[in-house]
Amino acid sequence: IHFCQTIKMKFSAIVIAAAAMASGVNAFSVNSRAASIAVRNTAMKMSAATDVDTKAALAQAANEARGLAMDSIAAAASGHMGLPLGAAEIGATLYGSAMQYNAAEPEWINRDRFILSAGHGSMFIYSWLNIAGYELPMDEVKNFRQHNSMTPGHPEFPNSEHSTPGIESTTGPLGQGVANAVGFAASEKMAEARYNTEDHKIFDHHIYALAGDGCFQEGVSAEAAAFAAHEKLDNLIVFYDANEVTLDKMAEYTQSEDILKRYEAYGWEVYDIDGHDLDAVGEAVEAAKASNNGKPKFIKCNTIIGKGMEETEGTNAAHGEAGVPYVDNAKKNIGLPVEEKWYVSDETRDFFKGVQDKNSATYAAWEETYAAWAEANPDLATELTNAVEDNVPSAEEMIKALPATEAGA
Repeated sequence: IHFCQTIKMKFSAIVIAAAAMASGVNAFSVNSRAASIAVRNTAMKMSAATDVDTKAALAQAANEARGLAMDSIAAAASGHMGLPLGAAEIGATLYGSAMQYNAAEPEWINRDRFILSAGHGSMFIYSWLNIAGYELPMDEVKNFRQHNSMTPGHPEFPNSEHSTPGIESTTGPLGQGVANAVGFAASEKMAEARYNTEDHKIFDHHIYALAGDGCFQEGVSAEAAAFAAHEKLDNLIVFYDANEVTLDKMAEYTQSEDILKRYEAYGWEVYDIDGHDLDAVGEAVEAAKASNNGKPKFIKCNTIIGKGMEETEGTNAAHGEAGVPYVDNAKKNIGLPVEEKWYVSDETRDFFKGVQDKNSATYAAWEETYAAWAEANPDLATELTNAVEDNVPSAEEMIKALPATEAGA
């Protein structure tokens, strides 16, 4: 259930219960139409207020994520500032309401996956992982781009050098993350077909990717996109951060295609929205998730690169760390305390605590489903456990198990 919807349901239940206690059971009879209308109107007003409160919380979180990116890049004197500032509302929507995840269980097999194909904008994902409650301490956010930190210059899948929960794929080479996302989507579809039963559904997650112009200029993303449509991967949702800027020049100098028509031609369902409008982003994501029509989803988010930093926003100067001298002014302009670095308000922490509680409840319900599925399907459960835990024979064991033959060389 959508976070906003959960709150609406709670408020509506409280309003109705209060009316019933005050008026008795006859309050809901045919002869009490006025009272019923009053109750409905009150519930609608409180639901609308909840929508406003949630939207305000997401907007505040988006600006604070911008602040984290600015402070970390300024401290490192290196990094890409444009995407974290320009795509902040996308991050707020995904981590604040749309995605199915449990920060306390980052390897949950039915979590939604998010892949930052535009890996150069890595402070985007580090900011949101910290805000969302993953085990990515603020000290590591401050340690951006430093050797052996949890926040390297490009996101890296956990390995001997970096172990950052919530990073699903190492990204950097443009377009690669789009192809990775297609692979994840195919994997989910295969798991769904192999392990779900009529009585129990243990796989039903979505794959999200955020990519920029450079990603879609690369052949690897084009090949993967054609494959995704052919294989009907409607669990895949790709965001196009369409800011009209590339590294050296405005995008108009290097491209003139209609990318929406290209993806439609592949067989994708496409959306064209204002990437800074929280309502538009949220509605597009919900529509994409609900559309099980065999088509992958492509959401073109028209954004301003480096939004909030007036000296560089909307230009290729926002593509790197050229905005570092203007960080204090930008933070002031978006309502953040200039004197406090790496600022996240108590209100944002509280809001995301509520998100975590909702996500934990979803995870607990899934665990119950999984337990029932495993009891009913012990062989499948063993197979899945062995696959997840990589319990496979060694190469030597597999070679020994090969039958002997009399065939000549």
